[in-house]
Amino acid sequence: MSAENWQQALELYEDIKGINLKPTVSMMNALITALCYADQYQKALEIFSEMKRVDLCPNTITYSTLLVASEKKDDLDVGLMLLSHAKKDGVAPNLVMCRCLLAMCSRRFQKACTLGEPVLSNNSGRLQLDSKWTSLALMVYRETIGAGVVPTIEELSLVLGCLQLPRDASLKERLIENLGLTMETSKGSNLCSLIDGFGEYDPRACSLLEEAASLGIVPLTSFKGSPIVVDVRNLHIHAAQVYLLSVLKSLKHRLAAGAKIPNISILLPVEQSHIQTPTGEKTIKIAGRINRAVAALLRRLGLPYQGNESFGKIRINGVIVKRWFQPKLESPFSWEQTDFSFSQTRLRKGISHQQRTIRTGDLSLD
Repeated sequence: MSAENWQQALELYEDIKGINLKPTVSMMNALITALCYADQYQKALEIFSEMKRVDLCPNTITYSTLLVASEKKDDLDVGLMLLSHAKKDGVAPNLVMCRCLLAMCSRRFQKACTLGEPVLSNNSGRLQLDSKWTSLALMVYRETIGAGVVPTIEELSLVLGCLQLPRDASLKERLIENLGLTMETSKGSNLCSLIDGFGEYDPRACSLLEEAASLGIVPLTSFKGSPIVVDVRNLHIHAAQVYLLSVLKSLKHRLAAGAKIPNISILLPVEQSHIQTPTGEKTIKIAGRINRAVAALLRRLGLPYQGNESFGKIRINGVIVKRWFQPKLESPFSWEQTDFSFSQTRLRKGISHQQRTIRTGDLSLD
């Protein structure tokens, strides 16, 4: 049965039913495949329902084929329905099923961010990413790993894309305030290093990246040499960005432990283009999507780099990274703290005042 003769396939199926011969799962899968390839999406779903009605148990091929078709139609409702049925039938999610569902969640999450729809919440006084599309993507990703399937870099990047914070000019200021204090900084100071996830991704993104490294999905970064080499040549955009942020997170912890921050060398994919010049055809190097995304991330973070992303390698000086981790504040600077912190501050001031009074001998009750 092929896409070209799907009508004949349907006629054959009707003939089989007409002689009271029960079709097999493989026969129904072939029919569903032919219908999906011929863009007969609704008819394929009807055949799936028919399978369930006659007690034929759909298998991995059935669900994978239908989920590919639902992703093509961007029909997430049907995709989730198929996932629910797959669970009941004991069919574990595979890479195809996972990728299709993640792609549909990613589209909706990106659309919500673009349209300015609320994807953040302030539950318990903490500003955090709270989107149903993110929750769905994480659920599908987790269930795939739980089934013993190791995702590829494509699935990882899709789920990380659902953890990217909206690029709102005021968002990072709100994230700083969410730390429990508002700081008047000196002109040009950058406070991204003080925020979990650096104000670019939900902190869970770095945890997913670290897990992916342990599963062998992304390469492990060695912190022994100098410079530290961050190789993102074979990664997708979101994975490349979070990979770099995870390296910065590790360096931040090392700096806090007293370690020296080495230089960072970032390896990027090299892309070439051919242009026609008066002297003939010339080959030039261009910055691809990953290169531009990494460079844009560094600019948003306020981390200057050396080199040109078009040439496949850029460098960040370790001294600059150290300064970035320790932004200078205006002196004097103001702190607006939470009630709890404010109470602690008042208590410390009260104790200091009493100690000073005792030292000066002023024991009056005024």
